[in-house]
Amino acid sequence: MAAIASGTLVSCTHTDEFLQRHFYEMSGDDLKAVLERHQATYKEKYGKDFIISAKGALPDTLFGYGLDLSRCVGCRRCVYACVKENNQSRDPQIHYIRVLELEKSRGVDLEHADAYYDHEKVPQEGHFYMPVQCQHCEASPCTKVCPVQATWREPDGIVVVDYDWCIGCRFCMASCAYDARHFNWGEPSIPTEEINTNTHYLGNRPRWRGVVEKCTFCIQRTRNGRYPACVEICPVGARKFGNLLDPNSEIRRIMDKQRVFILKEELNQQPKFFYFYTI
Repeated sequence: MAAIASGTLVSCTHTDEFLQRHFYEMSGDDLKAVLERHQATYKEKYGKDFIISAKGALPDTLFGYGLDLSRCVGCRRCVYACVKENNQSRDPQIHYIRVLELEKSRGVDLEHADAYYDHEKVPQEGHFYMPVQCQHCEASPCTKVCPVQATWREPDGIVVVDYDWCIGCRFCMASCAYDARHFNWGEPSIPTEEINTNTHYLGNRPRWRGVVEKCTFCIQRTRNGRYPACVEICPVGARKFGNLLDPNSEIRRIMDKQRVFILKEELNQQPKFFYFYTI
């Protein structure tokens, strides 16, 4: 499916690409052909061999994320680990994670939050830090407003985007209460030596100008039993991730024992991203 932005055809170069069916309508042979076409395209552009997985959702799994606000120090290592893992553009710059600096005396006052703080040392006295990214809502408005069904919620709770189907209308961005979706106004730029070639069709494969992208809970990692890159890099253990359906998982123990809250709970979008304090 061609992606169109500002009246410009940005991704369709072959008839078979234009006639490509929706991800869930493709047969095994169709999907194999699409993956091979993308691998060839990326090989030509970056000079590297890509692995593009289309691995489906794990059975009996609903992914959930927890963030301990009492531990987060605002170092932003999660931001840049995410950029590297998910092939995000360096110029123009795209970040899936925003770390907000807030005053402890005000609490979670988003109107006075600073996403652009620049300190030699963090954490700053009298402040705490609140990372915000895609909340992977169960009642996600972003998936409902897409006119071409280019974005949807997977059975394991991950909200994904099919870049081949995205037409760049940005309706999903307008409907997102968490500013979690990002539009490529320019052609993404990634240094060749920094390209991550281990990718997923619905995740971190390189994008192009004119499509929307977002956090996918590192689908290329989590569907293979690994933590998201942001969880793995956190130096203070503030980030937790796991299967909400597993009563013995760490994320379930947090849900059962900690005082958990949801950002913008009043919207009733049922996010699978939870904040909590341990002290």
